[in-house]
Amino acid sequence: MADGKPTLHHLDNSQSQLILWLLEEMGIEYNLVLHKRIQNRSPPALKAVHPLGKSPTLVTPSGRIITERSAIALWLTDTYDEGAPFRLPSGHESDDAVREEQLISLGGATLSPLLMLKLIFSQLVRRAPLLVRPLVAAVRYALDRAYLDAELALVMGYLEEQLAVPAWEKESTGAGSAGTGREWFLGTPGPTRADFAMMWYIDWAVQCRWVDFAGYPCLRDFHDRCVARPAWKRALEKGQGYDLNFW
Repeated sequence: MADGKPTLHHLDNSQSQLILWLLEEMGIEYNLVLHKRIQNRSPPALKAVHPLGKSPTLVTPSGRIITERSAIALWLTDTYDEGAPFRLPSGHESDDAVREEQLISLGGATLSPLLMLKLIFSQLVRRAPLLVRPLVAAVRYALDRAYLDAELALVMGYLEEQLAVPAWEKESTGAGSAGTGREWFLGTPGPTRADFAMMWYIDWAVQCRWVDFAGYPCLRDFHDRCVARPAWKRALEKGQGYDLNFW
C-alpha cells in the first residue's frame, strides 16, 4: 500500500478477530477494511482481493497478499515485533519453535475438524424439514455420544495439560505451587503465535457451548485472560462484533 501500512481485510464473525487482536496487541498502524457477510457467506468483495475470498486476508505494504491466520501472524511478528515480545524467547528446549508449531498444527488438523462436525450436524438439525428433524437430531446425538464428545474431551484434556506448569519450571522458579497453570501455552510473559492460534478454537467451543470448561480450569482461565485484555476489547469494537452463533 502507498501509505506503508499493512491492510487487514476483516470479515465479521470470523477468524479474522484473532488477527485484529494481534494487530491491537502489537500497537502498529494498519488499515482496516470491514466486510459484511451476505446470507452468512463471504461477500464478492473478498474474492476481488484473493481468489478464495477468505478472511483474514492481509495485504502487506509491498502488495503481497497473505491468507491463513498462522501465516499472517508469522509475517506480522517477523516484520513488526520490535523487541520480540510476541516471539519465543530462547529458553528451555521444550518450549521451542517445534512445540509452538505442534500446538498450531493440532488446532488446525485435529481440533478444527471436530468443531466443524459439531457445527455441521447442529445446522443439519436446525435446517431439516420438520417431519424428519427428530431423526436427524437422533443421528446427531448418536454421533456426539459415540465419537465427537469423547474426541473433544481427549483433545481438551491434552490442551489442559499443555497449560500445566512443567516439572522443570517448578523446580527452577517454584511456579505452579498453588496448583495454577501457566498463563500462556509456552510459558511466556504474554501471548505468542500459539496462543493467538489456540484462542480461536477455544473461543469457538465456548461460544457454541460444545464443551463444559468447568472441567478444564486452565483452559477456562486462559479464555478469560484473553477476552479481558484491552487489545481484545479494542479489536471487538473495531471489528464491529464477533458472534460465532450467527448461523
